[in-house]
This record gives sequence, structure tokens and C-alpha cells, in this order.
Amino acid sequence: MLELAGLLHDIGKLRVPDELLEKQDILTDTEVIVMRRHSFDTYSVLKNIRGLERVSLWASQHHERVDGSGYPYETKDREISLEARIVAVADVFQALAQQRPYRGPLEPQAILAILKQQVEAGKLDGKVVSVVEANLQECWLAALRPTQV
Repeated sequence: MLELAGLLHDIGKLRVPDELLEKQDILTDTEVIVMRRHSFDTYSVLKNIRGLERVSLWASQHHERVDGSGYPYETKDREISLEARIVAVADVFQALAQQRPYRGPLEPQAILAILKQQVEAGKLDGKVVSVVEANLQECWLAALRPTQV
């Protein structure tokens, strides 16, 4: 179920216009609102599929942050399940490892440094990031593999 949450966490982006997803400039405030909606849209799409109720919550919480600064629910700390914390760290890792319209991919050590900064800032779960650190090369290689659904 955790793997499904990881694979489906961005399904809500199907409602985001391609030109916004591919934009190379900084997003406007309105564009940020449209982009952030994808997390809730993920929940909306998955919640009605029998057997995926928990998956829908874990997937939709991939932008929640331990300090409560995330979205769409602004949940924090223990309100965020371990599964959602894992998906959140994996999402950040993969985003940093892959080519984006606005920047190139980062190397494993640079990604780890950013993850640790996010832990220090109270954003990401330190225990999950420590597992990534212990398996850094494997995580990096997995992030570079094409998604197979």
C-alpha cells in the first residue's frame, strides 16, 4: 500500500495545466495555489476507490511538513502518519534527483544535505531521512529509474 501511495501521490497533477508544470520561471501566487491543489485532488481521486482509503490519505499528505507548514491540511507532528512522512521524503528526494524545467538533477550528497537542512528546519522526519542516508546510493538510483505503473 505504501508503494501505491508513492506511485500515485501526484495523480492530482492531471488537473494542473501542462504549461504550469513545465514553467521555467517562478510561479505567481495564483499559479502556486493551482499547483498546491494537486495534493487535495490526489485525495479526491483516490478516496473513492475501495481499498485505497489509507493510500489516498498517505498520498495526499506528501506535502505536509512536521512543523505544520505543509499543505493541503496543515497537519503536523504525530498527525502525519509514518507512511505519509516516507512519501514526503521520497518525493523531495526524487524531485531533487531528477531533471526539472528550472534546474538540473542534483548529486546524492547534495540531496542529502538538503534533506538534512529540512530536518533541522522541522520540515521532514529525521528518522526517515536517516534511513535515506544509510541507503543513499540505492535511493538515488531508484529515484533515477523511470516509474513503472
